[in-house]
Amino acid sequence: MIRKPAVAGMFYPSEKESLEDIVSSFISGSGRSPDDLITGIVSPHAGYVYSGAVAGAAYASAPDDVRNVIVIAPPHSYPVRGASVYDGEGYSTPLGTASVHREITTRLLQAGLSFQPAAHRSEHSAEVQIPFIQVRWPGSSIVVVLQGSASAEFSRQLAKVLSEAALGFDNTLIVASSDLSHYHSLDTAEKKDRKVIEAFVSGNPLNMNTALQEGGEACGAGPILTLMNYAVIMKQRRFGEIMWETSAAASGDSSSVVGYFAGYIGREVQK
Repeated sequence: MIRKPAVAGMFYPSEKESLEDIVSSFISGSGRSPDDLITGIVSPHAGYVYSGAVAGAAYASAPDDVRNVIVIAPPHSYPVRGASVYDGEGYSTPLGTASVHREITTRLLQAGLSFQPAAHRSEHSAEVQIPFIQVRWPGSSIVVVLQGSASAEFSRQLAKVLSEAALGFDNTLIVASSDLSHYHSLDTAEKKDRKVIEAFVSGNPLNMNTALQEGGEACGAGPILTLMNYAVIMKQRRFGEIMWETSAAASGDSSSVVGYFAGYIGREVQK
């Protein structure tokens, strides 16, 4: 079973050459260099005209030798119970088919995650990450998890399951797919987004819970919390901001914007 693209021609170009060119330009034009110690990133999931530059900065910052990518994304159109892992053979885009890592996927299913097919059919939040993965690491394998519950406890549980499922597979990157605040003025959006970004950079999931309770917004709050908890479990203490921007940069409209954030987790530099 191969998942067919649902938002090609809407969120990103439907023609192979155009898609490859625009993704490559976002990555190379970011001015970011690969960091071999990065093990996870936060990447936005809007249409490429709005969030592609931020996503490009996130992917450019990750190591060159990634072989497996676990995408954790929030569902927008289908109510997911807990989390749903895609149990097919691949995700198709105009660039070809990204193969699903069957062993990690099987481990996740054996650990209690389910496959809820309808949730994956039209969901864009995971799909828009795949062309970046295909361009950045041709031939790499993917795992796609749609996280329905964004609670602190479920995010801790999911992080533990992911850390165990990925055990033994080196060069694995975790991608938390999320946009930040939606449809506020630029000034308000920046204040709300700064709460989330500062909480993320702190490395403490409790701070993220507080930020969200105090007005911070992230449609992928669950995936971000899972990524942070994964870092805690793996004893990875580097958290950082790569880039922040809003839709106003593309639209010119600062009265109602969406915030986009690229961040990373990683191992500490050994002295």
